[in-house]
Amino acid sequence: MSVYQGEKIKTYLSKNGVSVIEAAKKLGVARNTVYQYFRTDNLTREVVTNIVTKLNTTEEEIFGSSDNKSPVKRINQNARDLGDVTIYEEDGDNKFTEISPGRYRMGVDLVPVYAQAGYLTGYADKEYIEELPKHYITVDRFVRGKYMAFEISGDSMDNGDIKEAMPHGTIATGREVKRELWSSKLHNHQWPNWILVHKTEGIVAKQITKQCLETGTLTLRSLNPDKDRYPDFDIQIDDLVQIFNVVKRELQ
Repeated sequence: MSVYQGEKIKTYLSKNGVSVIEAAKKLGVARNTVYQYFRTDNLTREVVTNIVTKLNTTEEEIFGSSDNKSPVKRINQNARDLGDVTIYEEDGDNKFTEISPGRYRMGVDLVPVYAQAGYLTGYADKEYIEELPKHYITVDRFVRGKYMAFEISGDSMDNGDIKEAMPHGTIATGREVKRELWSSKLHNHQWPNWILVHKTEGIVAKQITKQCLETGTLTLRSLNPDKDRYPDFDIQIDDLVQIFNVVKRELQ
């Protein structure tokens, strides 16, 4: 008689970049129920059938075959099979994997639109971050650091006439600026777009047009040419909790 261990579901979801939030939605259960599955040593046949059906997979892929072979490894979204799908190095920086000479693949946590309301309180919560879906990008060079991806919502950064535009649905991957560098000039000559996590406004995607080091003020602008709807405005850098310089944009 087969024994279906819930820990293998957790491993399967992790390897395929599926968050607990996504899994719960697909399975039609609460997130706490998914966590209960992880802790169960012998899942019922009904639960197993629901999982393999709703996740469009097989028992062998999740739990292994009868001869104890490991499940088939699969990664979702736009990633290719890289073997070890850990997206962080031991020091916490994001991991780059060379896939061909001069080409590297990196995985990052993605904050989709539906998760952005909770990000302001969850950005420092390891469990919250682990539940986020993963996004993978390919680059021709890499700079070590901590990266994160955000789904752009709305049209404030939409301007089809310029290459920096980030229309609705764009996935913007940014490298986090360390807090000790906030008192210096934020350079934006190479990558002019920024993701700013504001204490009250939440996630804001803008360009920085001016920075006053004396007052700690940033002047932000939208790319949408309708300045009546999207005028420039000032914020205080002390009201931010995170700053990311956007290094790659992909329209889904």
